[in-house]
Amino acid sequence: MELLSPAKLNLGLWLLGKRQDNYHEIFTIFQAINLFDRIEILEKGPLRVETSKGIPQEENLVYKALRLMERALGTDLEVQVYIEKVIPIGGGLGGGSSNVATVLMGVNKLLGEPLSFEELKAIASAVSSDAVFFLYGGSAVGTGRGEKIQPIDLPKFKFVVIYPGVAVSTKKIYSLVGEKQLTPNLDRDKIIDCLVRGELEVLENRLGELCAEEVPQVGEVVRFLRSVGKRPLVSGSGSCVFFVGELEEDLRRACQLRGWQVYEVESLGCSSTGRAPDFGSGGSWFESRHPSFPLP
Repeated sequence: MELLSPAKLNLGLWLLGKRQDNYHEIFTIFQAINLFDRIEILEKGPLRVETSKGIPQEENLVYKALRLMERALGTDLEVQVYIEKVIPIGGGLGGGSSNVATVLMGVNKLLGEPLSFEELKAIASAVSSDAVFFLYGGSAVGTGRGEKIQPIDLPKFKFVVIYPGVAVSTKKIYSLVGEKQLTPNLDRDKIIDCLVRGELEVLENRLGELCAEEVPQVGEVVRFLRSVGKRPLVSGSGSCVFFVGELEEDLRRACQLRGWQVYEVESLGCSSTGRAPDFGSGGSWFESRHPSFPLP
């Protein structure tokens, strides 16, 4: 089974307050985009998870999720997973969380769907706050730690995403949050209504602004984009910075000269079921470019 595992952007992210469990209560707008990691799942044991970036198996969120899946099923899984990483690691694009959701759905399908959607959500949430979103895909509001998902319909947008070549620790950025990053009295309905109308001025991310202050490479991207008339936003806790619109050739060259990776992407919609669509299991786009994976 060959699958595509999409990235996401946080179009906006607001910190509402600190919870008793030391996490922050958030309100965010998730948007899946057409930037993908590529995954192969083989039906043979023993359970194994490898990536093109050499992430140790025991540290991989996918491996942790599959071990929880074993516990839920009461049996050992006879699958091997290889993940070709394309989504920048530590960039705030949710690559690891997407891999969790994509593999959980793929393995569940291979097994004849023994676990319900709610059971998959419970496993995904246990290993990553963002992973639940990727079980839905498309556009959605995220609340709680980000694991409470409400799909919404938004217009299709084009984005330019810039990765400054540095991975950012979500835990570290959250540890720096103070009162000035909190928005306790947020008009959530206004934000959603504006986005539905394509009015993007309401978007902000104070957590991302904190990242730009603390990580020089991120701050440099934000300042540069502002200097050329763009309205940059940081995705999640960073390090990727994006703006809504298309990429001019002069801007592309300027980014390349600075050593930044640039991605031109657009919104991905969800399926009619309100759950994540199958992003190309055995699809021709995927097969024509990636005919095989290095699993023995």
